Amino acid sequence: MWNEETVARLNAWYKSPPGAFALLQEHALFQNLVSAWPRRGRTLLDVGCGTGVFLKMFWEYGFEITGVDVTETLLAEARTHLDKADFRLGPLDHLPFDDGEFDYVALLSVLEYADDPGAILAEALRVAARGVVLGFMNAWSLYRISAALPWQAAQNRRNGRWMSAPQVVRILRAMCPDCRITTRSALFGPPGTWKNARWAEKLNRLVPHLPVGAYMGLRVDTETQRPLTPLLLKAREQALAVCSRLRPQPGEGAVTRSLTHRRRSR
Repeated sequence: MWNEETVARLNAWYKSPPGAFALLQEHALFQNLVSAWPRRGRTLLDVGCGTGVFLKMFWEYGFEITGVDVTETLLAEARTHLDKADFRLGPLDHLPFDDGEFDYVALLSVLEYADDPGAILAEALRVAARGVVLGFMNAWSLYRISAALPWQAAQNRRNGRWMSAPQVVRILRAMCPDCRITTRSALFGPPGTWKNARWAEKLNRLVPHLPVGAYMGLRVDTETQRPLTPLLLKAREQALAVCSRLRPQPGEGAVTRSLTHRRRSR
């Protein structure tokens, strides 16, 4: 259970050199994932917002943010990160919101610590009108192997359940068979490589499809139409406008043919 002690321990981790490095890579991971979503004027609910380390990130991306968590201790800490967000106290497996009330929902480092991950994921899908973004510690990673070593166990930032991308995808497919799922991961090396060295940065700053990084990210799109970034949307609108100007107007084709016939007759 989260309390003042666990909050202080988590904050201390993110202020440490490897924790700060890991947080930057996790931010890059989610920036990559949500880049396919329109953001300005869109609402995002951060379920299990915790101490709020990701709230400001989503706000800077352009979302209108709401955070929900189970204890006032966590929400009080989250407010120190972003006072512009709306915060609600409530259970994560029975969210106090209507169906589709938010455009998007974020579940970051929540499922690993839940007694019933499926119930929380089902609630996230229920209140999300467009999509959900997930983040969790990856069982298929060097970090998982190193964490099992006796001399590394004490350095684990949290003691949650290890999950894999196929495991989470199976749960999602059972709830949302037609949704589109995009996977990315970050932090390929063990914790000893989480530092600002040139070779370590090249290893850990990759964000590929391979589900082998220490931190997994999944984007779940529930809309039937594929998401477009504002830039791609603008490009598509400009292309349609050009095509419209090139397309003959009603009766224009007949006039053109008549003029062509007269020129040939001369």
